[in-house]
Amino acid sequence: MMPLELLTPGERGEITEIQYVGGCGRGCHSHAHGPKQGHGCGLGRGRQMENMHAIRAEEMGLRVGKQIEMLSNNGNLLLLLVDDTRIAIDRRMARSIRVKGVTV
Repeated sequence: MMPLELLTPGERGEITEIQYVGGCGRGCHSHAHGPKQGHGCGLGRGRQMENMHAIRAEEMGLRVGKQIEMLSNNGNLLLLLVDDTRIAIDRRMARSIRVKGVTV
């Protein structure tokens, strides 16, 4: 398995994992306390952002078992083909997604 961001244009993969950092159960995932109002759970702003990326990826249709094709991978944006839909994601989101290569 490797991070999605390492696929090159034309390569295909299957999503095997979308990484979550975990939380304290005190509303971190809803961000009710706001980014600067920590409550001592130890889940820093960077980790909150990683969780938001993982949740957003699933909302966009990037789920475990989905076949994807990398259309473009340059700069901060990656363009993917999922089913018959093109999806653009940023590199940080791509780091939270693990894929295995698929031969066609």
